[in-house]
Amino acid sequence: MNKLSASGQALVLALGLVAAPALAADKNTVVAVVNGTELRMSQMADFARQLPPNLGQPPYEALLEVVINNQLVLEQAKKEKLDADPEVKAALKQAESSLMRQAWIARKMRSAVSEEAVRARYDQLAKDFVPAEEVHARHILVETEDAAKAVIADLNKGVDFADLARTKSKDPSGAQNGGDLGYFAQKDMVPEFAAAAFAMQPGQVSKTPVKTQFGWHVIKVEDRRMSSLPSFEQAKGPISQQLAEVVAQQTVTELRDKAKIKRFGPDGAALPEGDKK
Repeated sequence: MNKLSASGQALVLALGLVAAPALAADKNTVVAVVNGTELRMSQMADFARQLPPNLGQPPYEALLEVVINNQLVLEQAKKEKLDADPEVKAALKQAESSLMRQAWIARKMRSAVSEEAVRARYDQLAKDFVPAEEVHARHILVETEDAAKAVIADLNKGVDFADLARTKSKDPSGAQNGGDLGYFAQKDMVPEFAAAAFAMQPGQVSKTPVKTQFGWHVIKVEDRRMSSLPSFEQAKGPISQQLAEVVAQQTVTELRDKAKIKRFGPDGAALPEGDKK
């Protein structure tokens, strides 16, 4: 790799246009020495973790160049004594407070959201699970009844539903996946939409427009089925997230219950005491 291409890839990486490769930081080897300062694999791993996980992998060399660039910029900032700048100090203090809050909450959640807790929650959900009918449908959402009738007329002429959804629907799902809503239970949709969809059979398209608070819909039912219980592995992530949110809320509530809090308005006057928990 020549210097120009390495620099170009480093710039792309710095802009967050590609994701980071997996880096093993167990052996914290020196990866570069910049003006006498050693840069180690752990610093590359730390930077890699900050990159969006849904992007492609950059070459090791490109990531290394970014870490080197970051060190050079940091050195120059220190030479210009930016660490003594009041705005920088305030930003660092705010970042420190934010990191400490996040770390404390994360530690509380890790200790509470154990494999046993997740399994117990899954077992309870499995015990309470009752299969419900689900419909797999597509829809086209337009502003007016006349526009919906025009869509139905096009469908009756043989125009493909997904193609019409991509060109006519104002719902983002139209452009993204041809109006596909996936499977849903009756309670998941607004009543008017659910009633129309669950009255149809696979392959049917609504003969008249369906009015909801969002506009006018033309619906096509693709399939019907009874819902099934997801496996533990499928449910583990969502259950963990749910438990973590509960723990975070409970933790903050406990802190508020124990705290002595006085509130003041924008003018500095004391606000009336009340139930602010």
